[in-house]
Amino acid sequence: MDTDKMIDLIKGYKKEYVYEQYTRIVYDYKKYDNITKKKMIQEIYKVYSDYNNIIDICTTRELKYLKKLLSNNGNMKDLLGDKYKWERRSLSDKFIACWDFDRVFIPLEIKDIVKEAIKKVDWDIAKRNDRINEIVVGFCKVQGVTMFGFICSVGSILLGIDEETLWNFMLNNRLFNYYVFLYDEHLDNWDKPMLMAVYQDYYSYKDEFKEGRVKYKVGKMMNLDTDMFKTIFYNDFDIRNKKIKKFIDELMELPFFWRDVLEEMKVYTLLNLDRDSLKKAIREVPVLRDYDLDYLFKDMDLAMDEVPSGVLNGLTPIEYRELCLEDELAKYEIEKDYVKQKDACLSESDASLFYKIYFGLLEFTNDKYVIKKNLKLYGQEGINPQEIVDIIDKFWQNKSELVDEFCTKNPYGFNKEELDITSKFKDGIRDMFIFVKFEEDYTAVMDKNRVYMIKGINDNLDNIISYEDLPHVAITSIIPFKNYLIYDGILIGLTIKMGNNMVKTIMDDYDKSMKYYHM
Repeated sequence: MDTDKMIDLIKGYKKEYVYEQYTRIVYDYKKYDNITKKKMIQEIYKVYSDYNNIIDICTTRELKYLKKLLSNNGNMKDLLGDKYKWERRSLSDKFIACWDFDRVFIPLEIKDIVKEAIKKVDWDIAKRNDRINEIVVGFCKVQGVTMFGFICSVGSILLGIDEETLWNFMLNNRLFNYYVFLYDEHLDNWDKPMLMAVYQDYYSYKDEFKEGRVKYKVGKMMNLDTDMFKTIFYNDFDIRNKKIKKFIDELMELPFFWRDVLEEMKVYTLLNLDRDSLKKAIREVPVLRDYDLDYLFKDMDLAMDEVPSGVLNGLTPIEYRELCLEDELAKYEIEKDYVKQKDACLSESDASLFYKIYFGLLEFTNDKYVIKKNLKLYGQEGINPQEIVDIIDKFWQNKSELVDEFCTKNPYGFNKEELDITSKFKDGIRDMFIFVKFEEDYTAVMDKNRVYMIKGINDNLDNIISYEDLPHVAITSIIPFKNYLIYDGILIGLTIKMGNNMVKTIMDDYDKSMKYYHM
């Protein structure tokens, strides 16, 4: 029938809905105001003119449903039943199938191509691709917004696939890209743009999500349950959970558009929002005003407490509350063990000598490699450390050569004692360290192999880093200076929040490790 042509049916669709699907399916899409609904459908069907793209954008469940639909293997009542509601909705969103209360059909424009796709599909490959997408898309659905590389790392572990293979699969698979949008973002303390992944339905909540992550700062990782990710991929919620299933069943019995509530619930759980406004909106639905909804809201709270939240790094609200309690106990232990530092920095004269030598070396480095023209460091005060990080990095990359050349040329006329101290800078190291503990006279700093007991420069380090922030991760340099080890006075802090298990592991390693007061 001519009425089975999508080009005619599209007239009754909202442009916003068509455009959203169009941008997911057509990679080189046009701006909203520069394209009509008719043209969008034509562009989508141009993509589908290659039957491989139809196979690639469908799950095995959708392909089997299309096969049933084409072969009439099953009556229309069966194809319209609850058993296939996910397939119908998904294929309808992709404009591969259409349905109403009486029938389901494939639009005439692509019916022959769909037939070809079903003939040519390799079911083993389709099942393998399903296994990958169910896990990585389900994981992204829980996380909301995350680094693409993080999905690769987690997916590699769960699927037993090397990261490079998984990376290439996700970049090129149409089903993954239908559900997940990839974009570049500049992150703090990172000089290159980071490839990020956002579940398509949550794209408009990116900023709120970012604010939520900053607010909660959850360092603990969620449990990596592959069955949960698969269930969430198809159902939005883990309906294996009895509390969640019970609430959804109760909601579906009410005489209103309960699906809108579930859509709102996804956002509320993603962002861990206060639920009162959602309850208020449900109460204000006219047909529900005579219902006693208290029982429903009680079960809703129980259900939502069991749903993993993106801003909580995939933890459920219950798990997050337990984590907060653990954090409070850990904070108490840290506060109980904290010793205020008394003599944990250099004397004023030694601090001046250190900066004289270090800034002399850095200016010598800058002059040799012309990193920043006409910059003076030697003998200067009030220098912003962030402005000279590139010079510091260059020095530590070439420290032995630069220190030897500096001591030979002695450009600032250092005396023998000063040159001897300068020569020891060759033994220094620059790396990422964990500031573990403050002791009365020293600060304990760990790398992979050792615990270094260091001094501050002008001030005790517990006046620079709060004991509440320990363990604290930072990039710095550790240098032998006279009879001590010191840091170079410049910390590049990394915003890494550690879970209690990680903190316990670090403290156990600290207690067992030998403490080094010299290189």
